[in-house]
This record gives sequence, structure tokens and C-alpha cells, in this order.
Amino acid sequence: MKPFSELVLFSPSGALTDELAFNRALVQLSTLGWGLREHEHTRARLQRFAGDDAQRAQAIHDVFNSTGRSLLMAARGGYGITRLLPMLRFESLAQALNSGKHVLCGHSDLTTLQLPLLQAGAAPETLLHGPMACFDFGPEFGVHPDTLQQFEHAVEHGLVHVQWACQGFEDWQAYWQGALPIEGVAWGGNLAMVCSLLSTPWMPNMDGGILILEDINEPTYRIERMLLQLLQSGVLGRQRAVLLGQFCEPAPGPHDAGYDLSAVVDYIQNLLHIPVIPNFPFGHCTPKACWFQGMESILQVSAAGEFVLQQGAHV
Repeated sequence: MKPFSELVLFSPSGALTDELAFNRALVQLSTLGWGLREHEHTRARLQRFAGDDAQRAQAIHDVFNSTGRSLLMAARGGYGITRLLPMLRFESLAQALNSGKHVLCGHSDLTTLQLPLLQAGAAPETLLHGPMACFDFGPEFGVHPDTLQQFEHAVEHGLVHVQWACQGFEDWQAYWQGALPIEGVAWGGNLAMVCSLLSTPWMPNMDGGILILEDINEPTYRIERMLLQLLQSGVLGRQRAVLLGQFCEPAPGPHDAGYDLSAVVDYIQNLLHIPVIPNFPFGHCTPKACWFQGMESILQVSAAGEFVLQQGAHV
């Protein structure tokens, strides 16, 4: 028995690029026992967007005011929510999430929606940084079992337990393990989207947190440049730890001469006095972990020497 009356699908950002994948996601989610409802503009298109700005802003307000407790899942990400920020009534949206006990689920561009909602007072248990319909439930082979397990554990029980190893970064292993356990609020998401909110009214103040970052298709130097922007603006130095998820960056070219993501991690770590831990299994990747935006968390090391992030009743 699902703890939600329905799963509502909507498109707040980019238009569907693969409608067959979306249809497969509907079948997959229905098979898993979800009662589905698709917002009327979910398949809309205007240029690269899922409808014009007014349509997409209205769709967000519509689904947040769903009757009955609902899981609100984005069909996909893609750029678009940044255009809507001045149009969205975030205090009203946060109140709708809290009073309806809804859960907003997504990643990538959804970072630009979740962080302002957190700033406006949305409860952390309403903001799940997790899978989206097309990417995670739409593949021909179906949803990855590990993604599904993490997702169901989070939405049905409110618990997060993510365990991972850091192969290839052994030089920092002793330092990281010696600094743990760490308690703090987990927050963040897509690196480019976090940077886009700097110096805006929609960026929450998250001092003493565990900052989680991921991205896709950004060359290594751009990843470093955005991390330096967060460092030089003071954000990184005010955290207790930084978790780097999956970046799916293009392969280094001859000009890079060995400059890759591991070099960036080493460089950023040398500038900080907090752990910078890579390989967190989250981002535009399969399988994908889940975590709640703004929720108290514990980062520690397991008996097997792997890193563990926990949220929920056991924290």
C-alpha cells in the first residue's frame, strides 16, 4: 500500500525528448503499484521548453495544490526553471507542500526549484532529490533495482542509507576517515544550478551543512571553475563536508595533459579544511541514490571502510 493517494507527473523544465521513454515510465510506475495522474501540459512543447513560461509556472502551482497526499515527480529536467523564479510564489508553494504532506521528487534542473522552496520554509521531508520519470523509469530495460530500492525506501519510510567506496582517491582516504563522523544538513544538487542561485533571493543560507554536488557534460575546467566560484563566494568554506556525485564529464583531451576530475578534487581539497569526498552515487547516472534536501544527516565510515550517508529516523 503506497503512502500517497497518487503519483503526479509534470514537466516544469524541458520538453520531452523521448515520448516513448515517458510512456514506458508510465507503464513501469503503474506496474509498481502507483496510481498515476499526468498534468495536462506534461507533453507540451515551445522551442526546447515544456510549454511557455506561464504554462509551466501554472503547472507547478497546480500539482503542488493536488488533493490528497501526492508524490510529485518531474517527467524530466533540462533547463527552464530559472526563467520561472520571479513568477513562482514560493511561500505559497512551500505551504502547499507542508500542509498536503506532498513529496517533490527530481534532480538536475529541479535543484532550482527545491532550494528556493527550502528557503521559503518547505519541510525537508517534502523535498526528495531523486529519480525522474524518463531518465530512471523510462529505459527499455526498466528501472535499475538499486535505484528502485533507494527510491522506495525514501518515499515509503522516509529513510536514506547510501553506502559507497572512493576508488582512485586513496591519497585522501586517511584524512577523510579521520574527520568522520560528521553531522549536518544535506543540501545542494546540480552544480551549475547551485551556482546560478548565488546572490539571488532564492539561495538558502546553509552554513554547517553537507553539500552534495553533481553535473553532466561539463568539461573538467568548467567543473573546477564552478567549484571555485562556490569557494570564493564563501559557500564551500562554511560547510562541514562536500560530497561530489557523478559528473559524466567529457573525456580529457590532449591539451589537458592529465588534468582530470581527480586533479580537480585534489586541488579543491588542498584549498579546504573539510573533507571533499567523491564518487557519491548520485547525479545523471544509473543506479541513483536518493536524499532529502535540507534534512539532518550523518556522514560516517562503515565497518567495511566505505562511506555512509544516513537520513531519517535513525539520525
